[in-house]
Amino acid sequence: MVIILTKLFILGIDSADPAQVFRLWLDELPNLKEVANSGSYGIVASTVPPITCPAWVSAFTGHNPGSFGLYDLRYIKRHYFEYALVNSRIIKPKRVWNYLGEHDKRSITVMVPVTYPPQKIKGIQLADFLTPDVNSQFVWPYKVKDEILKIAGGAENYIIDIENYRRINPKELYRLLINKVDHDFKIIKYLAQRYKWDLFIAVIMSIDRAQHTLWKFFDRGHPRFVEDPELEFGLLNIYKRIDEHLGELIDMLPDDTNYIICSDHGAKRMIARINANEILIEEDFLKLDRRPKHPLAIDEAFKEGYIDIKSTVAFAVGAFVAQVFINTKDKPMGVVSDEDYLATRQQVAEALKEVRGQYGERLDNVIYFKEDVYKGEKLHLMPDITIYFDNLHYGSNELIGSGSPYSLETTRGADDSNHGEFGILIMSGPNIPKKDISKAKLEDLTPTILDLFDIHVDVEFDGRTILG
Repeated sequence: MVIILTKLFILGIDSADPAQVFRLWLDELPNLKEVANSGSYGIVASTVPPITCPAWVSAFTGHNPGSFGLYDLRYIKRHYFEYALVNSRIIKPKRVWNYLGEHDKRSITVMVPVTYPPQKIKGIQLADFLTPDVNSQFVWPYKVKDEILKIAGGAENYIIDIENYRRINPKELYRLLINKVDHDFKIIKYLAQRYKWDLFIAVIMSIDRAQHTLWKFFDRGHPRFVEDPELEFGLLNIYKRIDEHLGELIDMLPDDTNYIICSDHGAKRMIARINANEILIEEDFLKLDRRPKHPLAIDEAFKEGYIDIKSTVAFAVGAFVAQVFINTKDKPMGVVSDEDYLATRQQVAEALKEVRGQYGERLDNVIYFKEDVYKGEKLHLMPDITIYFDNLHYGSNELIGSGSPYSLETTRGADDSNHGEFGILIMSGPNIPKKDISKAKLEDLTPTILDLFDIHVDVEFDGRTILG
């Protein structure tokens, strides 16, 4: 007898780290532990780079970032530093809720990254942290917006994100992040009970914000460790609050609901940042007309005339990993020919590979060339080189003018942690068999969801069903 899937609930916990969830704190997260022990759990490989926007899009399209051209929270619209924030309209592949809608299945998505502006889906879509403000149309259908704001306690109490969270006093930030968890689950529970759905996807961002800012209070090996009895358990307490709400949610949903709990990437202690463009300047790959008197973001340095782009071979963007672009002749003021491209790229990669830590220590720098990790119609938009300094224990920095290869802060502030290359994956329910998921990657999620709903589409995904 064929068992028809009734409901699938997916909880995304942005930046939830396998070591924290499965090793350090699982016994203190009883609901996560129960779901994990009743099904399958393990790590899931993130995208290159392991950054929120490309990672969640890969998870819910089934395609690697080369198919949709994202490598960060923003992208270069043209060849030289004209940045734009990512948005849902630039994602060309269908997402999993689109496939379900075509098969008469209803989906509700809540705060899934890169869903602003919301799509007109069969169901409800509440957009993500990139929503500009509450006056924008961030809910589909539009009429549901008033309900959402009412549940939140009015437009003035609706929380899109914690703005400038790196600049907020840590104790106040901790309170705000707990409040954000409560706010988000209040909306999730309301929609899950009020409306019919087959697939429900919600993503919680509070752990990500806490990883970046509260890590140094629990990690005694952190170079900037701070002894604070209240904040020592701050990150754990945010996990525990999520776990409490998950338990309440499980109690209210039908017993035959299936669950997937996952994260887009993990987290790692950040020692410091490598100023990638300062390295490129030292190695004569990035040319300046003159040096800024104070640190500038690379786009500002370019606009203010500090960069001699006509003589520049390579430049870097990014705050967590270095994303290096070779200034090829297809760009307006490019200098590197097709014939010289591979040799030049190799020279740049070797220079970055040899970068040492701030005390002269050798680092485990990991280099990726774009064709080795990406494929798809947007391959030409992707960075030529992606580098994980010390395998992500050092972040990167695109600032120019600091006078040093090392720094702690970007223009947005300092971070306690970097992103990690593996997230968590938990799968459990009456329609989900126990499986070895040790080789899972984010692109596998969409084929797996379609498999659970017995939906077959004529699409060549980069991922494959975990159930097969």
